[in-house]
Amino acid sequence: MHQTLVAKLIACVALLSSATAATSDDRAIDGRFDVGGRSIRLACKGTGSPSVVIDAGMGMAPVEDPGWQAIADQVALATRVCLYDRAGLGGSDPAPAGSRSSLDSAADLHAALSSAGIKGPYLLVGHSVGGLHAQVFAAKYPSDTAGLVLVSTTHPDQFSKWLALLPAPAQGEEKAVTDARSFLISMQADPSKNEERLDMRASARQAHLLTSLGSKPVIIATHSPRFRMVPGLSEPLAVKLEDATQRMQRGYLSLSTNAHQNVAERAGHGLPHEAPKFVVDNILQGVAAVREQAVR
Repeated sequence: MHQTLVAKLIACVALLSSATAATSDDRAIDGRFDVGGRSIRLACKGTGSPSVVIDAGMGMAPVEDPGWQAIADQVALATRVCLYDRAGLGGSDPAPAGSRSSLDSAADLHAALSSAGIKGPYLLVGHSVGGLHAQVFAAKYPSDTAGLVLVSTTHPDQFSKWLALLPAPAQGEEKAVTDARSFLISMQADPSKNEERLDMRASARQAHLLTSLGSKPVIIATHSPRFRMVPGLSEPLAVKLEDATQRMQRGYLSLSTNAHQNVAERAGHGLPHEAPKFVVDNILQGVAAVREQAVR
């Protein structure tokens, strides 16, 4: 992101924070909160609104992750920020038996925030599959959603579009192509193949219910086009898949009349750990956009 833009965003956040901090809950929170017979761990710090709520990638428990903690420390200088561990991760209790969906994760998060007394609407920050859950949260709880920051987010059509771009099975094909096809098919068809037992097809259908956020801010923080999401593929095929990924990322601009995309110059899918400043800048851009809208 251009340095002058970053400076303007920080100035806007600083200017507006004084107007919001006085009425915001400033309790530091780090605990386990009931979501109906199970507990979800949630940790919040900072003052101001909107409350930023961070949902991390597959298998990641951000409450104790140094990378996400460092990002939260920076965001907390401007507003309230919460990290939470999904069911079965970090300090949260396991989910009930069986497969899960993004709607289950969104319901857990909504219940945990309510139990902790963290008032919305929230600026939801979702990385990777956490962004898929954030989209479903926004569709399910629109009045509790102030906006979205989508960080190299899983697109609901991602797996099916990648699969369609792979060549038809052929004898003697590259092992990387065979492995990629097998992975994509199993990820869609068998929730047991991922560590959170996430039903990707059900979650994709749920995410498609989010068609518009009106004028609520949507910030799309996209990894570099130089990144290769599926390693080992021949470069022409890898470029074809990445081009499709970049088009899907741009497609998120249609979610709002107040949507903006920033593309990392070099960092890949692991933006929170590869380019944490880029992630912080995008979150602050979202905070500033929500506050600007609130004072109009």
